[in-house]
Formats: sequence, structure tokens, C-alpha cells
Amino acid sequence: MSPEQINDFIQHLNEMFNQPDITIAYQIFAQLFVAHVPLMPTLNRASFMDFIESFYAAFPDFRQDIHESIITEDRVVLRVTYHGTQRGDFLGIPATGCVVKIPSMCIFRIADGLIVENWMEMDIFGVLRQISNGKALAANRYVQSVN
Repeated sequence: MSPEQINDFIQHLNEMFNQPDITIAYQIFAQLFVAHVPLMPTLNRASFMDFIESFYAAFPDFRQDIHESIITEDRVVLRVTYHGTQRGDFLGIPATGCVVKIPSMCIFRIADGLIVENWMEMDIFGVLRQISNGKALAANRYVQSVN
């Protein structure tokens, strides 16, 4: 990827998460895009967009801060923190008004200028702990619903 393509890619990701505007996904994710997200089945472009929209619904002020990037020929690795205030249901937990921070790592594989695959590592149990004020009940309820 050229430096311009990399800058465009990162700018589009920021716009998608920080505006928020999920339709940007159509510009940057390949039609056969695949995502690997903790505790989720493998997601395609449509189900990944649904996953992101669930964050927008639960955390209307959802945004990302990019702290670091590593770029290779066909990969972009980002160390990010997602932030938001829980104003809607999230994983069966009603709105709490809690502000959350979600440290994350994302690896994007790029082909023909589009993201074809994504591996995301995020502390989902940390999110549950933050919105349940540290009560283990919320995390246990979520684990039971996944199994």
C-alpha cells in the first residue's frame, strides 16, 4: 500500500467509528470480508457491520483513538482504545450510564486496496466489568448465553 492509501485507510476507519458512519464499511471492506472477533463466530461484512452497529446503539458516543500503527505490505496493525458511555442495552445488560474504555488490537489484511480480513482482540470481559460496576454476575450471565 502506498502512504496515501494507508492514510486514506486510517482516515476512513476513524470516520466510520468516530462520526459514526457504518456505510463507510462499503468503501473499505471487501465484499467477501471476514472478521475474527473474541467470543463471536466468524463474521462476514454484513454481520460485522451489525456488530459495530450494536456498539453504536449501546454506546452512542462510541469512538476510537489510534495510538500506534504498524504497516507491512498487506497488513495494517492498530493499537486502539475504544470509548463510550453505555446508553442502551449491551449483551443483555440495560443502560447503566457507565463510561467504558476498551483497549484493543486490530490486524487488517488488505488486498486490492480493500480490507479482506480482520483479527480483533478486545477486552470484552473488561467492558462487562465496567458496565456492571465490577459485579461478576454480568460476565457470568454473558458466558452462559454464549455457551
